[in-house]
Amino acid sequence: MRLIMLSPPGAGKGTHCAWLTEETGVAHISSGDLLRAEIARGTDLGRRLAGYTSRGALVPDDVIFDLLVPVVVAAARNTGGYLLDGFPRTLPQALRAQEIGRQEDLGADAVVYLTAPEPVLVSRLLARAADQGRADDTPEVVRHRLTVYAEATAPLIDHYRERGLLMEVDADRPVAEIRDDLRGRLAERGLLGSGTGPAAG
Repeated sequence: MRLIMLSPPGAGKGTHCAWLTEETGVAHISSGDLLRAEIARGTDLGRRLAGYTSRGALVPDDVIFDLLVPVVVAAARNTGGYLLDGFPRTLPQALRAQEIGRQEDLGADAVVYLTAPEPVLVSRLLARAADQGRADDTPEVVRHRLTVYAEATAPLIDHYRERGLLMEVDADRPVAEIRDDLRGRLAERGLLGSGTGPAAG
């Protein structure tokens, strides 16, 4: 099973990725976690990444692809698929990833788009910020993050919908209900069986 996981901050992407990894055995690849780990390792690539993130600048696509592609290739080889979390974020990234997917036979089977109303997302993010002691995550900052995400991601949603890959899932429900919905819809596509391992493909 090869899934791209899209959602605004606070929609529960990490929670559902963790569950899907348990269900299928495929690797959960978080672009943010990879960036932070590479920076922590102090590699040449990590130092380049740190130069961008320390300035609050966007990491160039070439650098992101250099980091992600080998990890995705290894995940597909070793676990039978991937759950790609936090990437792509823009339409140019999606188009380039699509081309690489064709070249490497790594194309996504589906795109899970978790949605929830903005007030719900804001409430969740503020609660998370309080739990983690992140005083800089004010309501204004959180709403700005959501606005930026929506502006960057809207073209992606249309792109994946037109390709027939998009699965839009209401994330403003109990976790068990969302999981049942995801399980059923992935099974309809032949990507998730009842208690079976990762789907071939």
